[in-house]
Amino acid sequence: MTTRTANLATACREFASFLRPSQTIALDALLAEAPRGDGHAVLVLPASLRGDRYTAGVRRFLSALGYVPYGWEQGVNRGPTVRLLRGAADQLAVLSQRHGPVSIVGFSMGGLFARRLAQRTPTQVRRVITVCSPFSDPAGSLFVPVDRLLRLWPGVDLRGLAEEVARPLSVPGTFLFSRDDGVVAWTHCCDKSPDAENIEITGPHVLIAWNPLVLAIMAQVLARPVT
Repeated sequence: MTTRTANLATACREFASFLRPSQTIALDALLAEAPRGDGHAVLVLPASLRGDRYTAGVRRFLSALGYVPYGWEQGVNRGPTVRLLRGAADQLAVLSQRHGPVSIVGFSMGGLFARRLAQRTPTQVRRVITVCSPFSDPAGSLFVPVDRLLRLWPGVDLRGLAEEVARPLSVPGTFLFSRDDGVVAWTHCCDKSPDAENIEITGPHVLIAWNPLVLAIMAQVLARPVT
């Protein structure tokens, strides 16, 4: 395994998964086994080049369990732009003022936003769940090396941001990774803190928002009481 994404075979499996028909989530069976929620708010952040439509099924699942889920309402996730970083922070501030501390679920790039929010405003965050999010060396995780392009990103110090999201969180966190991932290096989706909860899932990166195992783990983690 290299420091970047998986080998050519894994990348080809990702491409094949991308070409499959649109996925749906069979919620009934999952709901029958999942613990009920306590009504707290959950902010769900989409993957790169995706918006709230991408997480609609996840939010329906959380709503059916008894949570109050929200999309990020920032349009397409085009990466850590000044507008999106500020918009995600503003959305969290509004939700935490309305509901109290909010759990945050971030898919892929959305997980980097989630960790930044938890680093910046921990009193507004109840817990963080990231799904295949390469918060450890994000630029070095991609199939195409983009390290040298970081300085060209407008308005944001991406190197500083990468260091920030890689630091240990002061709130509870659960970090899902898949060795089947053909988009990012699975090792970069794990928190290296001694007491971090890293959970392995199976399946390709492009289907993480429709992965029943992801939803089942999410339900178990969100149901834990705050200590």
